[in-house]
Amino acid sequence: MDYLSTAMSSAFQLKDEMSQNIKSKKGPNPMSYPKSAEPFSLELFENPTSEYRGCPFWAWNTRLNKDQLLRQIDYFQEMGMGGFHMHVRVGLDTEYMGTEFMDLIQSCVDYAEKKKMLACLYDEDRWPSGSAGGLVIQKWPETKAKHIVFTPRARGSSISDNLKLDKPVEAKESYLLARYDVTLDENGCLKSSKVLKKGEVGINEWYLYEETNGPDPWFNDQTYVDTLSEDAMGKFISITHEKYKEKVGDKFGTTIPCIFTDEPQFTIKRQLGNPKSHDEVIMPWTTDLPHSYKNLYSSDLIEDFPQIVWNLPAGQASAARYRFHDHTCERFVTAFMDQISAWCRKNNIFLDGHMMEEPRLQSQTAALGEAMRCYRSMDMPGMDLLCDWTEYNTAKQVTSVARQNGLRGAMSELYGVTHWDFTFEGHKGCGDWQAVLGITFRVHHLSWVSMAGEGKRDYPACIGYQSPWYKEYGYIESHFARVGVAMTRGKALTRVAVVHPIESYWIAFGPNGSGDELDVREKAFGDLTWWLLHGHIDFDFISESLLPGQNPGTTSDNKLKVGACEYDVVILPNLRTIRSTTLKTLRAFAKAGGNVIIAGMAPDLVDAQVPKSTPSIEGSRSILWGQQSIVNALEDYRDIKIFNEQGNGCGRYLYQMRQDDDGRRFIFIVNRERNDAENTTIKLKGKWALTALDTLTGTSEPIIGQIISGWTTFPHRFEGCSSLLLHLTPLKSPPKLLPQPPSPISLLTASPSSSSDVVLESVKLSEPNVLLLDLANYKLDDGSWSEPTEVLRIDNEIRSHLGMPRKGGAWRQPWTVPFSDRETRTRVTMRFEFTSSFTIPSVTRLALEDPHMMKITLNSVPLTPPKVEKGKVPEYWVDEAIQTIPIPGNTIHSGVNTLTVSFPFGILTNIERLYILGEFSVHVNGRTASIAPLNPGLLNWGNIVDQGFPFYVGNITYHVNFYTASSKLATLHVPNFSSPLLSITNSKSGKKIGNIAFQPRTLEVGEAKGVQRLSVTCYGNRFNSFGHIHMPGWITACFPDVWRSGGDWWTDNYDLKPVGILSCPRVDMFKSPLNSLAQSPSPSFSQSSSMDEESEKRLIHPAELYNYHRYGGGEPNEVSEAYGTKGHTRKGSDGSWVIVVGKGKEAEVEEVIEIN
Repeated sequence: MDYLSTAMSSAFQLKDEMSQNIKSKKGPNPMSYPKSAEPFSLELFENPTSEYRGCPFWAWNTRLNKDQLLRQIDYFQEMGMGGFHMHVRVGLDTEYMGTEFMDLIQSCVDYAEKKKMLACLYDEDRWPSGSAGGLVIQKWPETKAKHIVFTPRARGSSISDNLKLDKPVEAKESYLLARYDVTLDENGCLKSSKVLKKGEVGINEWYLYEETNGPDPWFNDQTYVDTLSEDAMGKFISITHEKYKEKVGDKFGTTIPCIFTDEPQFTIKRQLGNPKSHDEVIMPWTTDLPHSYKNLYSSDLIEDFPQIVWNLPAGQASAARYRFHDHTCERFVTAFMDQISAWCRKNNIFLDGHMMEEPRLQSQTAALGEAMRCYRSMDMPGMDLLCDWTEYNTAKQVTSVARQNGLRGAMSELYGVTHWDFTFEGHKGCGDWQAVLGITFRVHHLSWVSMAGEGKRDYPACIGYQSPWYKEYGYIESHFARVGVAMTRGKALTRVAVVHPIESYWIAFGPNGSGDELDVREKAFGDLTWWLLHGHIDFDFISESLLPGQNPGTTSDNKLKVGACEYDVVILPNLRTIRSTTLKTLRAFAKAGGNVIIAGMAPDLVDAQVPKSTPSIEGSRSILWGQQSIVNALEDYRDIKIFNEQGNGCGRYLYQMRQDDDGRRFIFIVNRERNDAENTTIKLKGKWALTALDTLTGTSEPIIGQIISGWTTFPHRFEGCSSLLLHLTPLKSPPKLLPQPPSPISLLTASPSSSSDVVLESVKLSEPNVLLLDLANYKLDDGSWSEPTEVLRIDNEIRSHLGMPRKGGAWRQPWTVPFSDRETRTRVTMRFEFTSSFTIPSVTRLALEDPHMMKITLNSVPLTPPKVEKGKVPEYWVDEAIQTIPIPGNTIHSGVNTLTVSFPFGILTNIERLYILGEFSVHVNGRTASIAPLNPGLLNWGNIVDQGFPFYVGNITYHVNFYTASSKLATLHVPNFSSPLLSITNSKSGKKIGNIAFQPRTLEVGEAKGVQRLSVTCYGNRFNSFGHIHMPGWITACFPDVWRSGGDWWTDNYDLKPVGILSCPRVDMFKSPLNSLAQSPSPSFSQSSSMDEESEKRLIHPAELYNYHRYGGGEPNEVSEAYGTKGHTRKGSDGSWVIVVGKGKEAEVEEVIEIN
């Protein structure tokens, strides 16, 4: 298929032109990681700069205010972020792409530049990208998205003798393309089909209609755009990208490194429910698709269309079906991705983002055709990960193309739909597996400008100032930034390639329920990736559509060159069809000595057609489809082995190894198990000095190793959710034989001399307690009162009564609502009742949204919002939109209290929960909650929800002490807590000691004698006040509409999450940290490999001597001397480690071995 080769060649040419253009004008784009091409710097590793840090989605979801936006940029920097993506979301009430909007873009870009942060653009109002919030369709109605419907039911349209394919189609209009007489066999396969002429009648008639998408509130009452049309996408560029260029184009490629495109797609394909069903089939379309199809294949798409819908008899493959999926994909990628990428390259800005429905063969076939092809021209290709799911193939598709295109990194939009109670352990665990598969640029989903109205239900949690742990987030973000400093260097060391099976899946993409081939292929797609990654064989996918433009047509050194990558072995995984271009390339590769493995079924089709001769590859090797046979066949291409204490291979780990330009390597290993620790032996092919780079602290130190049969071997204990980053340096001279030093044993695994529970002195809360009010009677104007109703249901009922559209996840943006439509439609009065067992003498506060629009009374006492000076932020709780009003002392009295709020109601009015804040306790009984006196001294270990704080969402600090009579090294162990993380501080000095967020939930607190006092802050989350607390606990979804659920997805009672340190922490004490550890037994090395002649005695890496002295094996190292005495180490000013094997001062040194 020559057009693909031409497209790929053009893409690579554009990339080269862009690279030269950027370098000559502004220097390299920061997202190309230019610092990673310089010598490795421990200083950069300790303090990574902005390009290595995440840039979260920053949801512009309200009436925008410049001062508020700039404050939040400060918050991002406090959180350790490198920048932000300015992303319009539900609730924007500033005209999208209007003058004020663009001025605010400019202000944020300028402020980011001042703070050395990155200000990333986003190309759409909400998503999917392409319609510019309906502006494209509004200006050019002919660009509306189109689809075809294949149906057994006539739409009532007349038949046209001529297909006037250039005729614009109006919204909702059905345009009949053809009628068919269809004959199926007894199995529901297509026996024959015929296009009926005007006046002909068929026995089993089906109709093919071209339709234009109708209006949708998600697109602001417009439609999605025709993403198969280059003209339509050119108009999208003109109304979006060009406008950004006009305003802030001078910062492209520097402060503005990239523009995000989000979930572009064509109309989702819909198959028959079963071969004999009469469902409607829907496929993507653009008016000239039959013309381009015919020009390419010399075939009539309309005539062939039934073959796309039904399978052919006897398992025959349909070339028409294969070509349709291939061609619609190519039209989409050419029109949307390539065109926008070309514009970005011309204008010195990277295109980042991700596609729709990337993970599975079925999902990407339906929404895109093929995911990998979509990335071919992106300079920061990306993926999307929802919830805390695992999608290895999604990541592998993206990072494979990135590696082959010579890019240093790839992007992930992550943490979406994880909810308020997602922990730091979750953030690390979810991010680690993506980082180890090549993700370097983190786009956190989501940080809101405002929690007003629907904003607070827009896929929480909010990774921003609204979360009480936001100032601690740098602990997580710096970890990933440090990983990125190492793992953007050089090239990934990947010896194995797998031909992606998507095109064989296309052939089987017929009716559901017509056999198990689709499911079998889907399962095999996931299985192979799992087998390889957990078998510690890294690999890349090869896209057959991209290969012609990536392979030069020559093979050398028995390696297959694919873009910037070279592979020793290629796997064909159960393919049914193979492209003629792929077959030619692999035959040449095998002939030159390359290794081609056919795993499972060999392809019998070429370009989805039966070839004249068998498509065999001389010199290839066929193996059974199965984990053991595939992994064993790749044993010679392995660079790492990981064994447990029993000498068995460990499958829970993932790794990535990178080869730096100076011959050194980096390897990153992650433990996928978040709760289970394991002692392992790690073997790395080659002879290396090892330096561990601690990504949580930014420090480094050499570690112990052996060389056994050409493999560097060392023990390592992986705690749950832990990771290991190593810098590998080739040994420049043979290591010397030395006495075996004691192995360094961590305090986490050593046996303590004594243990005791800490003593709880007091508990302090960072915020007042909360009484949530979400059940009210209401009336409209002077009408009658309703029964007690939950507040969001009140909103639904009022909107239904007034004939207004309901709010929720998909409704028209406020910026599109003219002032004439915002007028008051009724006046709403809501009455909340709650009980208190005492009269509260102190001032409390009422927290709510839009208080200036309301008349508020509590027990007939008017409550008035305090006046706020211009430019000042009103007093608020959690979010600036949730303002607080003082409630005078003695207003809340013993017995029933009545709070009344009255306000005008229009289309943009928000009806939300109310909150009373103060010093009291709260007790829940079913669907009601009441107030009682607060006795802070009664707070203890355990769930604070059950201790009078059911709706409390702030932080909790436990002041504790412990005692030791003699000087001992102490560790704090907190095995059971429900919190994103714990922060431990020395109460006397006020100095922070560290965090506890991951297993083993233990922290070294230092040497102790006498009474020691610690402050343990248990960080909260906002779930119990803002989560979907009326949903049964078995439901974990948090998409916007679940707050307005019903039926089985609703409970009147409150379903709350546990909060706090749930059991008493323990302190473990050690008599002598050096001697006790030195005498501890060493972890054993696996003896599965025999030692070679060089390794008949235990060999010590130079790096190991550092640990020898550190744990009592010799005198302390005198780094102030030139090199020290024999066996001493020295850390140079450049961060390198050296080892002396002579004796005396520098003049007497026999040999100095450089480690790194």
